[in-house]
Amino acid sequence: MRKTIISTLALILLSVSLSPFFIQTATADFSGKYLRVINDSTPFYKNANETTPLFYLPYTYYVKPLGTVGTLTHVECYGNGGIATIDGYVPTDLLFDDGLSVTNPYVVLELTTANTAVLYKDIFLSEPMQYLFAERQLKYYGNITVGEERAYYVSYNDKLGYVKENDVYPFLIADHPNELTFLPQETPELPKEEQPPNTSDLFVLKVTIFVCLIFAGLIALIIAFKGKPTKKIAVSYYDDNDYE
Repeated sequence: MRKTIISTLALILLSVSLSPFFIQTATADFSGKYLRVINDSTPFYKNANETTPLFYLPYTYYVKPLGTVGTLTHVECYGNGGIATIDGYVPTDLLFDDGLSVTNPYVVLELTTANTAVLYKDIFLSEPMQYLFAERQLKYYGNITVGEERAYYVSYNDKLGYVKENDVYPFLIADHPNELTFLPQETPELPKEEQPPNTSDLFVLKVTIFVCLIFAGLIALIIAFKGKPTKKIAVSYYDDNDYE
């Protein structure tokens, strides 16, 4: 009986001592943090076991992490500007913690149908759900391309689906205003230091110039002497026959 009591107490003490370890390593603390989308091909999956994404997330914007499942991060995004929040899974290695203050993490964008369009249920655009007349406003979530057909994942009247790119007016999504710290910074080229002139070369050059000057002076003197006219000596003779 005594051994049983001692064994029980030992198990209790062991479990108490180890429990903080298991609690601490079970989940990471993501409270108040946002992770950034750093390329334009970051997939958003509906479930952790999916292999085909619902869409690709907008480049330079953020998602809010909720936890991790293997190589994926469970995230939520949107929820601003009348767009309902959705949650899903994103490859962890495609998300970046830039440590910046984030005030507007998500894209807030409305697409407008340019003509009568179809809202499709699947990315293959094979299951139509509803017709959309022209000039209808659609809430934007992301884009997807299957084959040569590009489509957008949108919501309309609380229905989620896909609309073809050709059925909405063209639009642009500006980068998030936060600094793009995930891009490699270009290092400006430093001006090349001028090498000091070689003193031996300068000496040779000076001697060469000096010799050339002397040689040129000698040639000038020779030419000057040769070109000078020779003076003739005048000789007069007196003849006795000459009379004044």
